[in-house]
Amino acid sequence: MVGQPASNKPLSILSVTRGTEAISQRSATPRRTIGFVTASSIVIANIIGTGIFTSLGFQLADIQSGFPLLMLWIIGGLTALCGALCYGELSAALPRSGGEYHFLSQIYHPALGFMAGFVSATVGFAAPIALAAMAFGKYFVGVFGVGSPVVLSFVVVWIVTAFHLRNLQIGRAFQNFATTVKLLLIGTLIIAGLFVQTKQPISFFPAHGDAMAIFGERFAVALVFVMYSYSGWNAAVYITGEIKKPEKDAHPGIERSD
Repeated sequence: MVGQPASNKPLSILSVTRGTEAISQRSATPRRTIGFVTASSIVIANIIGTGIFTSLGFQLADIQSGFPLLMLWIIGGLTALCGALCYGELSAALPRSGGEYHFLSQIYHPALGFMAGFVSATVGFAAPIALAAMAFGKYFVGVFGVGSPVVLSFVVVWIVTAFHLRNLQIGRAFQNFATTVKLLLIGTLIIAGLFVQTKQPISFFPAHGDAMAIFGERFAVALVFVMYSYSGWNAAVYITGEIKKPEKDAHPGIERSD
């Protein structure tokens, strides 16, 4: 008859297609199971690492005064805090995983987001992981005198990867445990330093010539190492889509950890 469809098949196919798309969208949406503690642990673990423990020697090679060294870390911390405030607001306004890739794609253009994501995947994440693994291998051999630094580097990367590949619950528990152990060890080192009898002649008060050192080129070069050490303050934004309440947990998780 005129005005009626010749067959119901196109309508049924369309309904099935829509149903499939709805199911795929629901399955693609990550479950929000990460809370404030885990988000903060990720940020803390990314900041406190090889950057702080290995870069200080490079800074001391050019800067011998305590006050400029202290100013290095104050400036780096304030800069990281400004970035954390901006990222906290962005993650609350655009609550989706991806970090710079997502922010740049939504705010400016997908091409910029792709460039940022490509650089992060190939260099931004891979290089710090490799450097941390190399530092672990060097320190392990230096303390225990056994093993190969290269082999140990591979082993520690694969062990950590295995924990995170298992499932989110195991990865979350491992992240919280590793961060807790790291903080306890750092606290132990600080407390042990208070009981050292022989005090080092170090002063962090301003001295003559510190102003020239702060505004000199060596200070700027040393600031690069400090910025590298503070990198990781934005780690929580890469999993915003998995945080329970990103507008509540991601924002303070970044700022308080920083």
